[in-house]
Amino acid sequence: METNSRLCKPAGDLTIFEAAEFKESLLEVLGNEGLVCLDLSQVKRVDTSAIQLMWAARKLGRVLVTNIPHDLDSKMAQLGFTEPLSE
Repeated sequence: METNSRLCKPAGDLTIFEAAEFKESLLEVLGNEGLVCLDLSQVKRVDTSAIQLMWAARKLGRVLVTNIPHDLDSKMAQLGFTEPLSE
């Protein structure tokens, strides 16, 4: 998982098995001031635990989510999320 002061770029699966590491990466970038980027271009599979973490980060109002996989959009719609992940 690539991170720097304003970027979190996970790769591979984001499931319950990777949730703790993903949460730590999100907290690391969110600890900085201003807008941060969550780049999902390298994500292969996402489950509900990762969606919950991304949605909680979204509520802070300063997360730009890019390269959202189509299947994640579909999964979120199935779960009843009608607003986009990114502000």
